[in-house]
Amino acid sequence: MYSFTLDIEPIACPRPRATAFKGRARLYMPKKYNEWTRRAIVQIKDRYEGPRISGAAMISITAIFKRPQRLLRKKDPANRFYKASKPDIDNICKAVIDSLVKAGVFVDDDQIVTLTATKLYGAKLESKKSEREQIKIDIYPIEVQRCQKQQKADSGLK
Repeated sequence: MYSFTLDIEPIACPRPRATAFKGRARLYMPKKYNEWTRRAIVQIKDRYEGPRISGAAMISITAIFKRPQRLLRKKDPANRFYKASKPDIDNICKAVIDSLVKAGVFVDDDQIVTLTATKLYGAKLESKKSEREQIKIDIYPIEVQRCQKQQKADSGLK
């Protein structure tokens, strides 16, 4: 298992934007997303200590968001708790996985066979502040079992 944390705000992967250029449509990603991706790639390359994964893998993504001021009251829970609002969790995962591929952790995102994701508000700190925004990533490379036919052929059974 490889585990590391990105000290970066979790954001959703947006839809590509389109513009007309010389009579043709040109697609591009928003500037904010491109800048976020660059920062994420730098942190991934700095913190990921494993090899490039070429086989199947399971991945767990925990996106921790800063609490809004309205959730820092005394009666609000002190620990982390679920964030059931935007951005959508599937789009957060897409942004993180795209960055992992661009940083060279995976050959392609189709290698991920199991994905677990959680969105949380950070824990309340003593000074009426929230835990910092971050993304925790756990990667579990797995061995894909060969099909029974191949196993029989290897063992000499018919």
